[in-house]
Amino acid sequence: MNKNSPFKEGNAEEPIYFERLLSEVSAKYINMPIEEIEGIVRNDFGRLAGLLGGDSCNFHLFDQEAQDWLTLFDSAEKVFLWARREEFADQLRSFRSRPDFAEKMEYMFEQWDKGEYVTYPSSGKKSEKAEKMENYVSTSGVISFISVPIIAAGTKLGAIILARHERHSIRQKDIIPKENISKIRLFGEIFANALLRKRSEESLRNALSEVQRLLAEIKKLKEQIEADYLYLSEETKAEHNYGDIVGQSQALQRILVKVKQVAPTNAPVLLLGETGTGKGLIARSLHDASKHSSRPLVIVNCAALTPSLIESELFGHEKGAFTGASARRAGRFELAHGTTLFLDEIGELPLDLQPKLLRVLQDGEFERVGGTETIKTDVRIIAATNRDLEKDVEEGRFRRDLWYRLSVFPIFVPPLRERLDDIPLFVEWFVDKYSKWSGKKFKLISQKTIKALKSYSWPGNIRELENLIERSVITSPEGNLQIEIPTPSGKIPDQGMTLQERERAYLIEVLEKTSWVIQGPKGAARQLGLHPSSLRFRMKKSGIQRPAHS
Repeated sequence: MNKNSPFKEGNAEEPIYFERLLSEVSAKYINMPIEEIEGIVRNDFGRLAGLLGGDSCNFHLFDQEAQDWLTLFDSAEKVFLWARREEFADQLRSFRSRPDFAEKMEYMFEQWDKGEYVTYPSSGKKSEKAEKMENYVSTSGVISFISVPIIAAGTKLGAIILARHERHSIRQKDIIPKENISKIRLFGEIFANALLRKRSEESLRNALSEVQRLLAEIKKLKEQIEADYLYLSEETKAEHNYGDIVGQSQALQRILVKVKQVAPTNAPVLLLGETGTGKGLIARSLHDASKHSSRPLVIVNCAALTPSLIESELFGHEKGAFTGASARRAGRFELAHGTTLFLDEIGELPLDLQPKLLRVLQDGEFERVGGTETIKTDVRIIAATNRDLEKDVEEGRFRRDLWYRLSVFPIFVPPLRERLDDIPLFVEWFVDKYSKWSGKKFKLISQKTIKALKSYSWPGNIRELENLIERSVITSPEGNLQIEIPTPSGKIPDQGMTLQERERAYLIEVLEKTSWVIQGPKGAARQLGLHPSSLRFRMKKSGIQRPAHS
């Protein structure tokens, strides 16, 4: 507040003082930075009040959207107050906050709407509303005031209220002269235009800032779409699945139930199972049923990259981070922000890189190779492995905390030998696929061939079956598909013994060597390269039971 105004009361009657202040105030706001306007306006209120003999001066900037004078008093942002003493400011704030303020001061608002000034106390005959207002103001501590609406070219800009709060013997009269009204209007227009310029420039800045924000967001989305397109272009060069999920066996149905349960969540999923069982297809099914399905599934095969490249592939690198890093490159975690990242063969991830992966899973942040900037990412992780990660943890090849983090929701994908009922469907699918590719047409496969296919152990699982059908389509004449049933390790089965019998004998041999221990480091399942549940299934199918004396 400016308590030491250079203009003493009464000077307003001398034109030189008024004109000097008006000239100075008019010039200063033309190029004034908008950040300084409000503070200077409040200071100039004090100078105007001192010139006109007031103890306080209020300026209320009209709200063009609300079109209501009363809203000026509801928001401190729209009211600019100068008072010669703090007690005068407190009086006005208390008066303005009374619950009946709007009703009692209705006369003043109506006059402002007409563009008319209001004085207190007024002389002459008064209307009922004017009388009500004067009686109300008499309890406010204000001795007299003049309130003037500021209207330019028919537009309401605001209002100024100049008031006296105490009597002084140096004054001949306590009522503010009406001659000051024209002066107040001149100053009011200057203040209003300066404040409106500030509001307009702030609105323009905010609008520009919003436009820049939207442009940055559009640029980011454009880059994301381009990255997705480039990634999809690369991915379509190779087949990653067998089309839609094929099969109707109970083993497959159990998997699909789990997929339905976990897909809508962001929980990490770990797919376990032998090579060629279709873990990649299950990963795609999880992604397609998730909230990220509109974005591509991002895939990294941890076994296909050297230890020196896997970190850059996952997390990206800065220019010059290593030999050959000629430009900054975004990693898969950046590319997969907002979608699903499938880490295939996760068991092959180097041990020294596992803490960095754990950090991303826990905190969602990482740094590029050779960089210091921490990058945030929101990625849903699906991992897959054909290794026994529990054994790797025990032997120190895989971090236990990372194993716990990945295996929140494990899904075991059974081998083809546990899905024998699905073999006819797979054969039909692959024959149709490669018939179109080769241009050949084939008749139905005989039941004898299907039975022979079911008798084979399929160590390569679905992938081995697909390769067999593709090879058969290539080598067979049209109309007669000749499938050469493979034999274990390329050897001919013992004469007089079927493949199923030979497999049963081999299982019994291994079980006897391990004293019929099925799981664990020295169990038969480990030696056979099978999951314990797979071995139990095959024992049951082959009618193998542990002897009572064993």
